[in-house]
Amino acid sequence: MEMVRTAVLLPFDKQQRELLEAAGKGRCAFSYIDLEKGREERLKRLVEAEIIFGEPTLAEIWQCPRLRWLQTSFAGVDRYTMAEGFPSQKVMLTNARGCFGTVIAEYIVAVILELSRNLKQYALLQQKACFRPLGFEMLLFGKHILILGAGDIGTAAAKRLKAFGTYLTGMRRTERNYPDCFDEMITEEGLESALSKADIVVGCLPATEKTRGLLNLERLHQMKKGAFLINVGRGNLIDTKALTAVLEEGWLGGAALDVTDPEPLPEEHPLWKMEQVILTPHIAGVSFGYSKDTENRILHICCQNLERYLTRKELLNRVNFSEGYVSEL
Repeated sequence: MEMVRTAVLLPFDKQQRELLEAAGKGRCAFSYIDLEKGREERLKRLVEAEIIFGEPTLAEIWQCPRLRWLQTSFAGVDRYTMAEGFPSQKVMLTNARGCFGTVIAEYIVAVILELSRNLKQYALLQQKACFRPLGFEMLLFGKHILILGAGDIGTAAAKRLKAFGTYLTGMRRTERNYPDCFDEMITEEGLESALSKADIVVGCLPATEKTRGLLNLERLHQMKKGAFLINVGRGNLIDTKALTAVLEEGWLGGAALDVTDPEPLPEEHPLWKMEQVILTPHIAGVSFGYSKDTENRILHICCQNLERYLTRKELLNRVNFSEGYVSEL
């Protein structure tokens, strides 16, 4: 029986590798590739692979004639779906949807509380040994939260935010089959009305041509004055120039951005110095080297899909290239 050559770019530890190999049931020849190795040595191992776990470059994919399936460790795969030339006719692409809901939801709760209770400003005052109450703070109880993207991550956030006594509206392509943690579900047609009612807007959308610039200057001004904007999906959801303008004029109460457009922001960009803005370096969904729980979730998807691939079953989380993400059931 011919072995299925499998290249692994993910930094699995010894125990994780053993579990992946067990899922291969002796039918795979695994090659673990050190990301620090030179490009030539890395490519030499990739070109033989029928399966790749990880994130090769598009140029590397085109030099892999035997490749039939790419399993990424990310939920967002716009680096492939929005780039020209991915060989989607012969290579199946699956993502790690379902692995990041917990970790990103906790980030969302953390930054909302940081904004609503002025914790960033108090941390700055602490550095100056300054004992000064700042006055206005916002309680989450009774507030209206709009979550753009009611998939795995958006739903995980909604479940946790519901415990604060909030009213939750989700936005997805269709209104059907939405989870009980949402009080209502809208499509993009209802976005303007929902923006005007929300105290907090959370972006959890993938990067597609349809979501690019969705929150432009007009829509940012449709948000309630003093509202907070959180973005953990992709930076190009928001027109950065427009966001800077509405924050400078005091229309929005604050923003927390784990993703930006461009990413990273130039050092001289005014968002860096705004007290009402929280900027983090795309760490809301930490995994390898940061969160063993998330690592193991990714490993579980890899193992499940490897077993499915070897038995010719439909793969989990297969990306629909016409939509740019995994289609909702």
